[in-house]
Amino acid sequence: MQRYKLFLAVITIALFVLPAAAIGLVDSMTLVAKGNARYMGFIKVYDAHLYVPEKVDHDRILSTEVSKCLKLDYDVGLKPKDLIKGANIVLERQHTEEHLERLKPYVEELHNAYRAVDKGDSYTLCYDAESELTTLSLNAEQLVAIQSDEFSSAYFGIWLSPDKPLSSALQKQLVTPANK
Repeated sequence: MQRYKLFLAVITIALFVLPAAAIGLVDSMTLVAKGNARYMGFIKVYDAHLYVPEKVDHDRILSTEVSKCLKLDYDVGLKPKDLIKGANIVLERQHTEEHLERLKPYVEELHNAYRAVDKGDSYTLCYDAESELTTLSLNAEQLVAIQSDEFSSAYFGIWLSPDKPLSSALQKQLVTPANK
C-alpha cells in the first residue's frame, strides 16, 4: 500500500507540478533578445522573444545546462501542418538521419500537440535545465511536456543554431542582446 501511495504521489508531481512550473518559467526569466520572422522579407509572421533566467553568454544559449523560453507572437494565422512542415525542413537540414531517428518520438509528440494559430496568438517553447523538461504552450495553456535534453537542444536549434536556422536574420537577432 505504501508503494502504491508513493507511486501516486510521483505521478501527481510529474503530471501536474512539473508542467505547471514549466509554464511559469518565462515569468521568472529575463528578456535577453528579440526579433521577428518574415515571409518573403516583408510579411511579418511573428515576433520572437528569447528569455533566460539570468545573463548567459549567447554562445551558451543552446546548452542543455541553460533554461530558456522562446515566445512567438503571431501576426498571421497558420495551420499545424504549416508549422510542422517548417520545423521538419529545418531539422532535416541541421541533423543527420540517425540523429533525427533518435529524436523522432519526441518531435512527433510535439508536432501532434500543435494547434492552429490566429493573429494575436502566442506559442511559448520552454526548457527547464534542472528537470530537462521541454514544454510547448499556446496562449499560456500547456499542450505538451517532453523529457529530453537532446530534443530540447535540437528543437530550439531551429531558431537559435548558427547552423542553417529557420532564418539567419532572426537567428542573428536572437543571439544579439535585447539592450543593444
